[in-house]
Amino acid sequence: MDRGPAMYALTPSMLTGVTQLDAEHQDLVTVINRIAGAEERHDSSEVLTHLRHFRDELAGHFRHEEEYLGLLSYPARDAHAKHHAETISALERIADELADSVIDLGGIAAECFYELLGTVLTMDMRFLDWHQEKKRAAG
Repeated sequence: MDRGPAMYALTPSMLTGVTQLDAEHQDLVTVINRIAGAEERHDSSEVLTHLRHFRDELAGHFRHEEEYLGLLSYPARDAHAKHHAETISALERIADELADSVIDLGGIAAECFYELLGTVLTMDMRFLDWHQEKKRAAG
Protein backbone atom coordinates (compact mmCIF):
# COMPACT_ATOMS: atom_id res chain seq x y z
CA MET A 1 0.00 0.00 0.00
CA ASP A 2 1.41 3.42 -1.00
CA ARG A 3 1.49 5.70 2.02
CA GLY A 4 2.38 8.78 -0.03
CA PRO A 5 5.05 11.33 0.81
CA ALA A 6 6.20 12.08 4.32
CA MET A 7 3.99 14.83 5.59
CA TYR A 8 5.53 17.46 7.77
CA ALA A 9 3.70 19.26 10.56
CA LEU A 10 4.47 21.78 13.24
CA THR A 11 4.59 20.22 16.67
CA PRO A 12 3.33 22.11 19.73
CA SER A 13 6.94 22.89 20.70
CA MET A 14 7.40 24.65 17.35
CA LEU A 15 4.56 27.10 17.95
CA THR A 16 5.53 30.62 18.98
CA GLY A 17 2.20 31.73 20.37
CA VAL A 18 2.26 34.72 18.00
CA THR A 19 -0.76 34.11 15.78
CA GLN A 20 0.59 35.70 12.59
CA LEU A 21 4.00 34.02 12.89
CA ASP A 22 2.46 30.62 13.60
CA ALA A 23 0.09 30.99 10.63
CA GLU A 24 2.98 31.92 8.34
CA HIS A 25 5.04 29.00 9.66
CA GLN A 26 2.10 26.69 8.92
CA ASP A 27 1.87 28.09 5.38
CA LEU A 28 5.59 27.32 4.95
CA VAL A 29 5.02 23.74 6.10
CA THR A 30 2.23 23.42 3.53
CA VAL A 31 4.67 24.38 0.77
CA ILE A 32 7.25 21.93 2.16
CA ASN A 33 4.62 19.19 1.94
CA ARG A 34 4.07 20.11 -1.71
CA ILE A 35 7.82 19.73 -2.25
CA ALA A 36 7.66 16.31 -0.56
CA GLY A 37 4.77 15.25 -2.80
CA ALA A 38 6.61 16.33 -5.93
CA GLU A 39 9.72 14.48 -4.75
CA GLU A 40 7.61 11.36 -4.22
CA ARG A 41 6.37 11.69 -7.81
CA HIS A 42 9.99 12.23 -9.00
CA ASP A 43 8.96 15.48 -10.66
CA SER A 44 12.03 17.72 -10.45
CA SER A 45 10.32 20.55 -12.33
CA GLU A 46 7.49 20.62 -9.81
CA VAL A 47 9.94 20.39 -6.90
CA LEU A 48 11.80 23.38 -8.31
CA THR A 49 8.55 25.34 -8.71
CA HIS A 50 7.55 24.64 -5.10
CA LEU A 51 11.08 25.28 -3.86
CA ARG A 52 11.03 28.73 -5.44
CA HIS A 53 7.57 29.34 -3.98
CA PHE A 54 8.94 28.31 -0.57
CA ARG A 55 11.81 30.78 -1.00
CA ASP A 56 9.38 33.60 -1.87
CA GLU A 57 7.04 32.78 1.03
CA LEU A 58 9.98 32.52 3.43
CA ALA A 59 11.37 35.87 2.26
CA GLY A 60 7.96 37.48 2.85
CA HIS A 61 7.74 35.89 6.28
CA PHE A 62 11.20 37.20 7.11
CA ARG A 63 10.17 40.74 6.13
CA HIS A 64 7.16 40.57 8.46
CA GLU A 65 9.22 39.12 11.25
CA GLU A 66 11.99 41.69 10.94
CA GLU A 67 9.42 44.51 11.04
CA TYR A 68 7.99 42.99 14.21
CA LEU A 69 11.46 42.65 15.77
CA GLY A 70 12.14 46.28 14.92
CA LEU A 71 8.92 47.45 16.54
CA LEU A 72 9.94 45.69 19.74
CA SER A 73 13.56 46.95 19.57
CA TYR A 74 14.96 43.43 19.69
CA PRO A 75 18.71 43.91 20.34
CA ALA A 76 19.71 40.87 18.25
CA ARG A 77 17.61 41.97 15.27
CA ASP A 78 20.63 42.44 12.99
CA ALA A 79 21.95 38.95 13.77
CA HIS A 80 18.45 37.57 13.27
CA ALA A 81 18.19 39.34 9.89
CA LYS A 82 21.65 38.05 8.91
CA HIS A 83 20.47 34.51 9.65
CA HIS A 84 17.41 35.14 7.49
CA ALA A 85 19.64 36.23 4.59
CA GLU A 86 21.82 33.14 5.03
CA THR A 87 18.74 30.92 5.01
CA ILE A 88 17.47 32.47 1.76
CA SER A 89 20.96 32.01 0.24
CA ALA A 90 20.99 28.34 1.27
CA LEU A 91 17.57 27.86 -0.27
CA GLU A 92 18.67 29.53 -3.50
CA ARG A 93 21.75 27.27 -3.58
CA ILE A 94 19.52 24.19 -3.28
CA ALA A 95 17.24 25.46 -6.08
CA ASP A 96 20.21 26.27 -8.32
CA GLU A 97 21.79 22.88 -7.70
CA LEU A 98 18.53 21.13 -8.50
CA ALA A 99 18.03 23.22 -11.65
CA ASP A 100 21.61 22.40 -12.74
CA SER A 101 21.15 18.69 -11.90
CA VAL A 102 23.97 18.89 -9.33
CA ILE A 103 21.71 17.30 -6.73
CA ASP A 104 19.05 14.65 -7.12
CA LEU A 105 15.56 14.51 -5.74
CA GLY A 106 15.20 13.00 -2.32
CA GLY A 107 15.72 14.79 0.92
CA ILE A 108 14.98 18.31 -0.31
CA ALA A 109 11.70 18.61 1.61
CA ALA A 110 13.36 17.14 4.69
CA GLU A 111 16.19 19.66 4.45
CA CYS A 112 13.68 22.49 4.05
CA PHE A 113 11.76 21.34 7.12
CA TYR A 114 14.47 20.19 9.52
CA GLU A 115 17.45 22.30 8.54
CA LEU A 116 15.96 25.52 7.22
CA LEU A 117 12.60 25.89 8.96
CA GLY A 118 13.84 24.17 12.13
CA THR A 119 16.71 26.63 12.46
CA VAL A 120 14.39 29.55 11.75
CA LEU A 121 12.07 28.40 14.54
CA THR A 122 15.02 28.05 16.93
CA MET A 123 15.97 31.66 16.22
CA ASP A 124 12.36 32.71 16.75
CA MET A 125 12.31 30.99 20.14
CA ARG A 126 15.37 32.98 21.21
CA PHE A 127 13.48 36.15 20.36
CA LEU A 128 10.38 34.96 22.21
CA ASP A 129 12.45 34.10 25.29
CA TRP A 130 13.93 37.62 25.20
CA HIS A 131 10.49 39.14 24.80
CA GLN A 132 9.03 37.17 27.71
CA GLU A 133 11.96 38.16 29.92
CA LYS A 134 11.48 41.81 28.95
CA LYS A 135 7.78 41.58 29.85
CA ARG A 136 8.58 39.97 33.22
CA ALA A 137 11.15 42.66 34.02
CA ALA A 138 8.68 45.42 33.14
CA GLY A 139 5.79 43.87 35.01
